[in-house]
Amino acid sequence: MRTPTATRPPPKVERTGNVTVITFTADAIRDVENVIARELEGHAAGGAECHLLLDFINVKYLNSAELGTLVTLHTRIRDAGGRLTLFNLGTQLRRLFSITRLDTLLAICREDDGAERRAGSGVS
Repeated sequence: MRTPTATRPPPKVERTGNVTVITFTADAIRDVENVIARELEGHAAGGAECHLLLDFINVKYLNSAELGTLVTLHTRIRDAGGRLTLFNLGTQLRRLFSITRLDTLLAICREDDGAERRAGSGVS
């Protein structure tokens, strides 16, 4: 059973330079679209390339609409000259991305450490 939207905490957002890390709270991916839109607008206004890291440590599953949102987000960020990286996906989510072949489209790291290394090295 899902937590009512009104009582669900928002995703945690951390910024360092042009890198933004969004950590989803339980079920927060369903609410993250507006948070991400604000982050993208903020980076676009500065005219700088951005790297958005999405931390899925608290996400256990995604539905097809949420997968579609990630694909749209990937396209928007890429078109704006930025990068999107997903990390801390559990076994079930990694399997879902593999089955849907989204792991060939989206940059996915297995651990927080790997995502931060990629952000610092400029590798997407």
